[in-house]
Amino acid sequence: MKIILLLIGLLMPVAALAKPDLPGNVLPEVFDSLGPTVQELVLADGRRVHYIDDGEPDWLPVVFTGGLGTSVRVIRLLDFLRSMRETLQIRVITVERNGFGQTEYDPDLDMADFSEDVEAVLSHVGVDKFAVFGISGGGPYTAKIASRNTNRLLSVHMAATSPSLGQPSRCGQDSPASGYRDMLHQPMRFFGFAPDSPMHQVQGFQDTAFDEAARAHNLRGQMADATPLDHEISLYCKEGAIDTSNVKVPVFVYRGLADTVLGEEDLQVWRNTFPAADVTMREYAGEGHDVQYRHLDQILLDIAGYGDDVLVCANNKNKLITPEKVQATDNVRLGLCAWPK
Repeated sequence: MKIILLLIGLLMPVAALAKPDLPGNVLPEVFDSLGPTVQELVLADGRRVHYIDDGEPDWLPVVFTGGLGTSVRVIRLLDFLRSMRETLQIRVITVERNGFGQTEYDPDLDMADFSEDVEAVLSHVGVDKFAVFGISGGGPYTAKIASRNTNRLLSVHMAATSPSLGQPSRCGQDSPASGYRDMLHQPMRFFGFAPDSPMHQVQGFQDTAFDEAARAHNLRGQMADATPLDHEISLYCKEGAIDTSNVKVPVFVYRGLADTVLGEEDLQVWRNTFPAADVTMREYAGEGHDVQYRHLDQILLDIAGYGDDVLVCANNKNKLITPEKVQATDNVRLGLCAWPK
């Protein structure tokens, strides 16, 4: 008898089975994003400049320059706080450097040429005033852009970088960048974060960094050719000290005091580098060469105009407080509460 009832159940029309109601918002109006699209601008001389313009036209524009040997899509490493950035209405514009990603290598180009590329892109997308944000090996390029556009700047943000990268003591084999050329064939080494880096707490972050390293040095079929990287490293020394003495907008510096890549440095050098500017030093004891990401939340707030305050998680609540009141305890830590203890 049970077998007969089971057969009857199996033979019942599918239409007779209960069907859940389709949620009203399940069918999208638009597709989900896979990240910003790389665009191309052809200059008057025929050279092709690749850039990303991510944000609305009326948002606050910031020119972002990634670290040593990175492509234009390194911007994806900022996307773990994309919602926060969009809420703050920050528009990020980044331009690919010589020989990386999908940009052809030209041995005759230097930092001034890159600055001109940035200026051409800004003109093309209709941006006049802008902030600049440079990290690690992108710092000197950011300083160069700032030095050429002092009357257009809104603010300057330098993270995990140094104004001394082009000094003789940091050139040649003494350059912090010199050890990277031998890693190009191994993207997981080139852009691998230390095992104790807090960035491993961000889902997919390290994998995105691996993808970026592979893209930057292989996308055009360059097969990890070190020539563009060697050229970029040489530019730091060729450029030397960049004159930013006429920069008068707020300058923010973010530095991990345990950064073994940059080594020890008297941070007064930043005030000497920007003598006419109000320089805010954000120093992070015990932190290394990843503060540009670990404290991206604070950087975004500084770019958006909230630089008088410091973001903390206090008793599991996000708060902006004055620097004088910052005192790290078991219940208070820097940054968003999204960061695990």
